[in-house]
Amino acid sequence: MNYTFEKLTADCSQIVEKYSRMRPIYTSEGQFMNQYIWADFYQTEYAFTDKYMFFKMTINNELATMMPYCKVEDIETAFFDIKDYFNNVLNVPLKMYIVDELFLSTLKKSERFLNEFDIKEERDTFDYMYDAEKLRTLSGKSYHKKKNHLNAFKKLYDGHYEYRTLHCCDTKEISEFHEEWLKARNVSERLDAITSEETGVFRVFDHCPLLPCKMGGVYMDGKLAAYSIGSYNPDLKCAFIHIEKGALDVRGIYNYINQQFLLNEFPEAELVNREDDLGEEGLRKAKLSYRPIRLEEKFTLIQR
Repeated sequence: MNYTFEKLTADCSQIVEKYSRMRPIYTSEGQFMNQYIWADFYQTEYAFTDKYMFFKMTINNELATMMPYCKVEDIETAFFDIKDYFNNVLNVPLKMYIVDELFLSTLKKSERFLNEFDIKEERDTFDYMYDAEKLRTLSGKSYHKKKNHLNAFKKLYDGHYEYRTLHCCDTKEISEFHEEWLKARNVSERLDAITSEETGVFRVFDHCPLLPCKMGGVYMDGKLAAYSIGSYNPDLKCAFIHIEKGALDVRGIYNYINQQFLLNEFPEAELVNREDDLGEEGLRKAKLSYRPIRLEEKFTLIQR
């Protein structure tokens, strides 16, 4: 089978969500905003049939794809259609990244799949899933330290801070703060870099009115000091936190925006996906400290 591919742009959210919501997908890559942020980095294009949608991407300098979006009953058909396309049209073996447990368990029922593919667990890409109400309240002994940091922030900066819902008209201010944040972190990757998510972050600012996201920020003495960008999947009752940046010299500001963003923008959420840790030890420790209820597992399928 051949396909007609189109570039993944800001105005594609409705077509992507039509397919991504054909079954429950809890991975961050199952949401349009994540795919959009990384679209330039992976040179993402998409194609679809009446039953499934999938991406053609460049990953590690190789043509590859991620798990297609489809109903459970169409997983096997979609997978082998895509395999045949990679083998017979692109003339490369299939590598499929970011495969969730349900997709994999369905394929494992196929003898053909088991004979042709190796499975690699990708711990560094596992998403952290949280109970939304616990992150909103920080109640209980397990959140005692988080509550202390939050209270310290409120006491130390009493009268000097406020949370605000942000809108597309605020993106210039957010962009300027993000630039300052990069400089403070001594991040060398700039807007033209292909080795980080920064290009995608600024694309969000540039095309904000077209994107299905919510934004919130913390102001200190009237100046933006932290912001967050997220999206919501009503079918899953899950908030996905895609971007979160805060001033490095303000104690507790991450605890505050983490809580306030959920309280103000996603009060109906029952779950929160705060994405992966990229294998970074410090980030992993921080995400585990918020007591995830589970890790959303991901796998890579490699044709032998």
